Amino acid sequence: MPSRGIRRKALHLLCRLRNTLRVTSNETERVPVGYIGDVRLDHWPEPERAILHSREGNKVYLRGADPCDEVSERVPVYEGDEVIVMEHIAYISAHTEPEGAAGYMLSQRVVPLREEPGKVFARTLRHGEEDDGRRAHCRPGDEFVLEEMQISVDHVDEWEGKGVDGYVPLTPVLFTWMSFATHHSAEKHRYLLAAARRLDQAQSLFDRIDVLRQSDPEGAPAVRRAVFELVGTTELATVSLGRVVDMCMQARTAIGAAAPVPADIRTRCDGVRAIRNAYEHIEDRALGNVQGSPHPDALTIFNHQRVVADGVIEYGTHQLDLSTDVPSIVNAARQYLKDVAKEV
Repeated sequence: MPSRGIRRKALHLLCRLRNTLRVTSNETERVPVGYIGDVRLDHWPEPERAILHSREGNKVYLRGADPCDEVSERVPVYEGDEVIVMEHIAYISAHTEPEGAAGYMLSQRVVPLREEPGKVFARTLRHGEEDDGRRAHCRPGDEFVLEEMQISVDHVDEWEGKGVDGYVPLTPVLFTWMSFATHHSAEKHRYLLAAARRLDQAQSLFDRIDVLRQSDPEGAPAVRRAVFELVGTTELATVSLGRVVDMCMQARTAIGAAAPVPADIRTRCDGVRAIRNAYEHIEDRALGNVQGSPHPDALTIFNHQRVVADGVIEYGTHQLDLSTDVPSIVNAARQYLKDVAKEV
């Protein structure tokens, strides 16, 4: 058994060894010279919380925090570090012209897929896909590769509807969509845009009718002006809507549409056509005629009282309710024209 003296010497050596190791560790441990909490590039509107992306030697790559990132500590920086702020890409935009803002069509969210040396791969967010806010982040000199791009008429419709209350005009939606979908014939392109313009105009006029019916003008002259405008606007709105109904019903023959015409259009088309024809040929009806011959229904189109009081157009045995029938037809026609535009 070792003597007490030997044990004391051994303990003394161990203590010296521990102290030596502690001093050596302190001498080699790197002490941060600072911490970075926010980063910003010149063209960013605001600073963003800093996230450490990676360290490569003395190069420290930082990126702005995405909405999906968890709360993190500030990034330590050591003596000799070179801090590099990465660029982020959240959207791509489509244009009809190579330069300038005149040809701007729409923007799409892009999300990262993967990284390879010198390349960052991304794709567009799919319509209806949850968006957690993540972005693609690129080092200086990285190539941004859009590996997958998807766009649909529903995506365009959603984009056009941002900030719009109520009805979203269909013509810009179809124009933008068919600018991407080059498989449409020139005839189909013209046909769908013409129908969409009539639909948008009809809806705009029906909106004006709602305003007039809810107005409360003071004095007989003001009341008469409002009534005459209401009747005239109803005539023009119905003529425009009637043309849309015809174009939907004839789309299969005219442009080879495969989508079935919605029941809300099919079941109301006869009444809409009859009323539309009466309004469109008002000069004939004013003489009591239909196609140049006397007809017992001709003068019923001048029963404006129900239009003003009840919001119902009457012509012969046909009726069109502005508060129920018209919205059903407009919504059905809008969806139908979109469905036809989707077809290959």
